[in-house]
Amino acid sequence: MTEPVETYNFYPALQRNVTPTASGSEVVSYTSDLGNGGPILTLVHGYPQSSLIWRHLVPLLLPKVSLFIPELPGYGISTPISAGTGDHTKRAVGHALLDALAQVFDTNSSSSSPSSSSSLPRQVILAGHDRGARICHRLAVDATSKTSSPDSSSSLPDDETNSKSSSFFFSHHNLTITGLILLDILPTKSQWDFFSVPFLSQNYFHWPLLANVELAVPMITAFGIDKWVRGGHLRLVGSASDSKARIMSDEAVDIHVKLFERGKETIKWTCEDYKAGAQREVDEQVEDLRRGRRVEVDTLVMYSREKLGRGGGVDVEGVWRGGVNCREESEGEGEGEEKKKKKKKGDQWVGDGVELEVVGVEDGRGHFLPEEAYDVVGERVVRFLERFGL
Repeated sequence: MTEPVETYNFYPALQRNVTPTASGSEVVSYTSDLGNGGPILTLVHGYPQSSLIWRHLVPLLLPKVSLFIPELPGYGISTPISAGTGDHTKRAVGHALLDALAQVFDTNSSSSSPSSSSSLPRQVILAGHDRGARICHRLAVDATSKTSSPDSSSSLPDDETNSKSSSFFFSHHNLTITGLILLDILPTKSQWDFFSVPFLSQNYFHWPLLANVELAVPMITAFGIDKWVRGGHLRLVGSASDSKARIMSDEAVDIHVKLFERGKETIKWTCEDYKAGAQREVDEQVEDLRRGRRVEVDTLVMYSREKLGRGGGVDVEGVWRGGVNCREESEGEGEGEEKKKKKKKGDQWVGDGVELEVVGVEDGRGHFLPEEAYDVVGERVVRFLERFGL
């Protein structure tokens, strides 16, 4: 690769777009459109990576569904929200991504002609990994929850105002969320709940570190960005004999290092991602739970059994299905059945009657499921897409 990594085309078979958005971010994305107004599948990457993590899945998905594969703002390719002065919450970043999607796919082109069949909202199936999955989760709750904010916004708390404006956002861009795919995450609130358990908090030490932006940036820089990014991959890769080779294929880890080495700004804005996840986003999810706002579309959750599941001490399916809370699950070992039965029901993340499939990936596959377990993930994603006639 001789040209600058930030301008390199990771997917020559797709269209590369640079889209100015209302957020101030110029969002780089890779897209393909099968036409006929069919569903669009988003593939949103996480930390400390880029859209290149989807390289093993794109050839399989390309003939089946229209694709939108963005680079996260502030991660070295897409510019930060509001040119580096704005709000890097999952909601704000998610809106920037869907703003770019709506422009690239021209979803508003016929919105002024309600009689036209093409004016129907374009369906979007949200899929993401790691931080990208958290963006998708936030957007899915905002777009599909049956619990809406009050009509009068004059005295609404910030969270209600955000929820109401988010509902308007989707109609304004003529988009509707019809499915959700989350790879290797728990809800953000649930993940923070686990920090009450020393063993589990050790595995996620980087969460509170990165959330302290003013400390994390100089510490990572002093430690060495190359070592930090490579180490972040190696800590979470699975034990399967070929897992490491899979994540390092196509020089992917080298590319991620180069993106993070572009300057302190990339380190800063990726840390801002974690800062938002430690503050506002937990409060948002607490408020969601209080008001009964949940995901109300078919959902597929896939996770690494070795890293996040029981190997990591977490009942992932129990958490997503609302059967357990993280603190209760981790503290309940060795208790009698009667005491366990008295425990309150877990947080409810998915609506009643919603089709929720939770799949633990075996065979020593780690956190980087789109790369380490692309064969298993690809099969499950294709099966999920069949629900939508794809």
